[in-house]
Amino acid sequence: MNHGCPEDVTDAMLREKVRPILNRVDNLPTLPPVVTRILTLVEDPKATGQQVAEAVSMDQAMVASILKIVNSPFDGLNRRISSISHAILLLGFRTIRNMALSATLLNTFGGPGQTKRFDRGLFWRHSIGCATTARLLAKRLRLVDPEEAFLAGLIHDMGRIVFDHYFSVEFAKLLDRGEGAEGELLLAERETFGIDHGEVGRLMAQRWNFPTGVTEAIGCHHDPVRAKQSPQLCALIHVADELSHQLQMKEGPDPLPRGPFDSTIGERIGLTDELVGSLQTELEAEMEKAEVFLNLLH
Repeated sequence: MNHGCPEDVTDAMLREKVRPILNRVDNLPTLPPVVTRILTLVEDPKATGQQVAEAVSMDQAMVASILKIVNSPFDGLNRRISSISHAILLLGFRTIRNMALSATLLNTFGGPGQTKRFDRGLFWRHSIGCATTARLLAKRLRLVDPEEAFLAGLIHDMGRIVFDHYFSVEFAKLLDRGEGAEGELLLAERETFGIDHGEVGRLMAQRWNFPTGVTEAIGCHHDPVRAKQSPQLCALIHVADELSHQLQMKEGPDPLPRGPFDSTIGERIGLTDELVGSLQTELEAEMEKAEVFLNLLH
């Protein structure tokens, strides 16, 4: 069986095996019309800042969340931003999209989970940490759009939210089984559900009409060598995922499940140990920003 990339679910027999998962994904909450509109505008080269501002302004709670973020240390603008139009002008469409989506996902999926051993607070801390780490690496390596990297990092593990919410009994059992070597949990997911969390996340991103490169990176983040459309973005998310786990472990135990890590992937995108070492202070600052971000949205 192929593992974790888009073509995995095209096989008829596999689709039948994972039909319960696919049905659950189909029944997941749709994104609010405001977020869907923002996603559409961001991908439209003819869209204007005024159109994006008008879309965001349809939801005053989202306006408040975004202005709270842009006026915090998270983006380091060091000036007071009083309007969405001003924020869009300074930060760009994709950054505003990511803020709107982050606020929506945390509002929808940020509450206590069904499985006691799966801490959603830690889950989101890791997800936002991975997103901010991926954005920093993208800026330094100049291989992919930093905001696309943020988006892929934010959503990379969302498949586990589906497992936790809809299949909590089975998920709890496989968490107990996956405490051994890295990668054991992925195998347990595939044996239990016929699909792993990366593939489920890819299906979610596809359903929500995310950019194709981001969608692939989510599906392949544990096996980036299989990526075809956006291999650099997939590799970057693979590395950012591991680095954010390592940074969390410096602050204390990191009980979240970890997937297998290929140390050669960083070299393929020009990320040497020396560069990681030189970025250590900035990487740690990104994790602190992730904490700020979470506190602002809770």
